[in-house]
Amino acid sequence: MPCADDARPLRDEVVATRAADLCKAAESVADPASRPYYIIGTEVPVPGGAHEDLQELALTRVEDLAKTIEIHRRVFEAHGLQRAWERVIGVVVQPGVEFDHARVIDYQAEKAQALSEAVLRYERLVYEAHSTDYQTEAALTNLVRDHFAILKVGPGLTYAAREALFALSHIEQEWVTDRPLSDIRAKLDEVMVAQPKYWEPYYGGTEAERALARKYSFSDRLRYYWPDPTVEASFQVLIKNLSEPPPPLSLLSQFAPSAFRAIRNGELSNDPLSIIRHRIQEVLGMYARACGMSQTEGG
Repeated sequence: MPCADDARPLRDEVVATRAADLCKAAESVADPASRPYYIIGTEVPVPGGAHEDLQELALTRVEDLAKTIEIHRRVFEAHGLQRAWERVIGVVVQPGVEFDHARVIDYQAEKAQALSEAVLRYERLVYEAHSTDYQTEAALTNLVRDHFAILKVGPGLTYAAREALFALSHIEQEWVTDRPLSDIRAKLDEVMVAQPKYWEPYYGGTEAERALARKYSFSDRLRYYWPDPTVEASFQVLIKNLSEPPPPLSLLSQFAPSAFRAIRNGELSNDPLSIIRHRIQEVLGMYARACGMSQTEGG
């Protein structure tokens, strides 16, 4: 990521030098019995999904990959980090997957074949695939098969948590009649409108389109607002309202059907925090299975 006074884009040499500086600092305090491993790269994207036209999405070029690896190796050696270089295990690349506010570009193995095969030239290295949020489980499995073995996911998990929270808020609205409601969806949007810095530069269009994006965009800019005191207080009301006592199964079946099935199967307790975690674990389970770590949902 460039600093405020950097020329953009950063030259590969600058990226590699900064990576080596960070590595040297890490090595200086690392436990000798448990040294860290490292991932390098010059194509690390900005957080939160794409801003460019997804129709023009470009994969990492094989020649750029070779240049990145060679420059980092040379700079690490110049910094006296030869042993640390032996613990560089991954390179960040763009394998042709991305998402924006409403669309997802799925992995297409045939387009990434040359890049996939290129990593076989390098001992120990695999790829880190960025922006794998919202890929299908089949696509994730194919990415791992093709040596994109480290799968980055961020907004896809906070989006899943948001899905569960919104479902719970609908249950609360239908069920609770004898005490104040959390109104968490409305409170969240009020805070976002009052403090637009985290979403306004990202969401364009009409006011109606921006309002929809604030709630449902795959970029999930609302994740930055959960720690707000007003939102946190509303969240606590929601949790209390759905804990004492828990909501009826019929409403869970309507608004959170996968949690309903897990509760009916004895795999999940009927409490709101467990339901939120369950939705996140459903997404994590796809990544775990794609990586061969688990065959059960949640990993």
